[in-house]
Amino acid sequence: MTDNPKIEDTPALKASIKDGVSHAVMMGSGETYLGPFGIFLHASTLQVGILASLPQLFGAVMQWAGALNMDRIRSRRRVVIVGAAVQALTLIPMALIPFFLGKGSVPVLYLLALIMIYQAANGAALPVWNSLIGDLVPADIRGRYFGQRNRLTGMSTFIALLIAGVILHVFAKAGIPEWGFLVTFSIAFLARLNSLRWLAKYTDPEFEIMPDQVFTFRQFLRRSPRSNFAKFVFFIGAIKLCVAFSAPYFALYMLRDLKFTYIEFTVVTGVVTITQFLAFRYWGVLSDRFGNKMILNVCGWGVAVVPALWLISHHILYLVVIQIFSGLVWSGFNLASANFLFDAVSPPKRARCVAYQGLVNGIFVIAGSLAGGLVAGHLPPSLSLGPWTWSPTFMLPVIFLISGIMRMIAAGIFLRKFKEVRPVEPIRHRDFIFRISHIRPIAGATFSLMTGLFRDHRESPAVNQGTRARKEHDRQ
Repeated sequence: MTDNPKIEDTPALKASIKDGVSHAVMMGSGETYLGPFGIFLHASTLQVGILASLPQLFGAVMQWAGALNMDRIRSRRRVVIVGAAVQALTLIPMALIPFFLGKGSVPVLYLLALIMIYQAANGAALPVWNSLIGDLVPADIRGRYFGQRNRLTGMSTFIALLIAGVILHVFAKAGIPEWGFLVTFSIAFLARLNSLRWLAKYTDPEFEIMPDQVFTFRQFLRRSPRSNFAKFVFFIGAIKLCVAFSAPYFALYMLRDLKFTYIEFTVVTGVVTITQFLAFRYWGVLSDRFGNKMILNVCGWGVAVVPALWLISHHILYLVVIQIFSGLVWSGFNLASANFLFDAVSPPKRARCVAYQGLVNGIFVIAGSLAGGLVAGHLPPSLSLGPWTWSPTFMLPVIFLISGIMRMIAAGIFLRKFKEVRPVEPIRHRDFIFRISHIRPIAGATFSLMTGLFRDHRESPAVNQGTRARKEHDRQ
């Protein structure tokens, strides 16, 4: 293997990128609008939170069940294909709910049941997919590969989200928004079917788990005080809890309180996606060179600041600006957290660790979402502290402020508890922050966009330094 392998030289990895693009279209035109669809069906504030959290917990339980049965799986590729097919088959029944059941609590319950099936299928396949893709991607190009893959999927999500928003806006203006959801969910359905074609092109290497590589969830918890990976898992879980406290209510705030049209909602939501698209490749380069922990150190605090920024103004231009910042820090956080798992866990244990992390995340997400829903449902019209009284125009931003404070506490407690797991180039935090705040990363990403999405990006000498360190670590 050369020091600079081309991603496109590997058919399975090329298929994975195209599968990722199709999956991203499903996300952008379907899953992104499940919250607005629930609001359209007249879901209450608490029901909006349940729609966003309970299916994720169910999906996490299915991840756990899938990991427990990994040793019985003869074909990992087949499991992933079946999971994707079940996901696709839930989308059309979702879109047909308002045509047969109308709006109200009963249609919302049917939507909840279908989303739970959707997330269960995803949960059952996710640890298997992570195990498979972890075996297929060479360690020395992992950061660059996932940076490129996430960049392309991010752009695909943005385009699909934008088109879906326009479709929903047009049909809402015509007085038939339910037809708009039918069209957008049908696009998501077709995109997921297309991803099945690319999943079938994955290489399916033989997989075997030795008895000494099997450990239970109880053993995972028992080892957590001494396990670097477990400390990382609980950091991510804590952030997920804090995010879930407020995340389901941003759509509710924009569509119900601010009276945004679907176009305005799409613009504010889509800015995050396009920013991630521009930043993913650069984060991948930094991941290979300076490690994932450094990125988590910086972006962990960044994501804590985001929700509080929503209190300053509700003007759409201001929200677009803070969403750009949100997209930047979340793209780094998501890429680094995914890559950290691949670095920290050996391939035979990867599926089980993914499942256990998913279970922890699922429990934390539903706890955070239910807590946020209960608080949101009992907020007073004003808050008083001694002689000072705050009477905001809308009360949901109070939930965002609480979520931000919670995220800061989680970052302060957990970030110091785990460390980088491979040799990387050392750098001070302030120098790293200067790198990511400089304009050249965004300019480089924009230049890449203008010169072709599927261009082969060779590593720079700086990236090769991180690559050599990873190779040396793998040989030890």
